[in-house]
Amino acid sequence: MVIEKRQHKDIATWMLADKSAELPAVLQGVFFMDGNPLADDCLTMHGSKWDADSLTLLLPVFASRQWTFHTSAEGRRLLNGVKFARLTYSIRFEDETLQRAHITPIVFGLPIPKWIVNFLMYRDQSSTNGDTWIRRNSWFRGTPSGGYTLRRIADKNGKYTPVFTDMQSKVNDECLVIA
Repeated sequence: MVIEKRQHKDIATWMLADKSAELPAVLQGVFFMDGNPLADDCLTMHGSKWDADSLTLLLPVFASRQWTFHTSAEGRRLLNGVKFARLTYSIRFEDETLQRAHITPIVFGLPIPKWIVNFLMYRDQSSTNGDTWIRRNSWFRGTPSGGYTLRRIADKNGKYTPVFTDMQSKVNDECLVIA
């Protein structure tokens, strides 16, 4: 897996290219992790495996052009850790409304138990189309700590949303991706 530099300004053209979008509409497009304290900024769920029967999305963070990372040393360490562990998220929704989901990290092919990490994702009540999601984390059965707001910056066709400009003001021009 090769690491390459890309530009956030044209993220929809390279992040969505050659990826299937057999996903529910609320999960399509490119999303910005607004307020994420880690050294990664954007993601797409396109190219992931959606299981409509179990309402589960298998999202390989280590896949080509799936996730963006900072160009800093911290970003490179995170990217290399993701590659090495073959980090994947299993996102299982509670019901057909796709309002709330539990996220299970999978490292080296093994799911991390909920008592160690409990990641939640729920759709913002004012966002009926899935443009805004809230992510919350808790560690070792603790109270929720940390998280961020996931905001759609481009739709499934690569058309930028109004949030795109805000994202550009919060991230560096260049990012790293797994090619």
